[in-house]
Amino acid sequence: MLFRVMMPLVAKKQAFKALHEYYTKRQSNPLKKMQSLIALCSKLIRILFGMLKKGHAFNEEKMMQDIPRFAEVTLAA
Repeated sequence: MLFRVMMPLVAKKQAFKALHEYYTKRQSNPLKKMQSLIALCSKLIRILFGMLKKGHAFNEEKMMQDIPRFAEVTLAA
């Protein structure tokens, strides 16, 4: 079920699309497309857990910290 949720998220939400692109095109240990989607499903579970259990709001910038170049750009700004 999570996989079916992840497909439109990757297609329409820029943050999930960028993470999927990073996971599939990174230099060290690139994932296949299906592996990347499963990794993003796991990430979605962690996001939902934080939102429900701890009351955190969804933050795209915090989620994007998995991409090293994105973290470097936001730290430099």
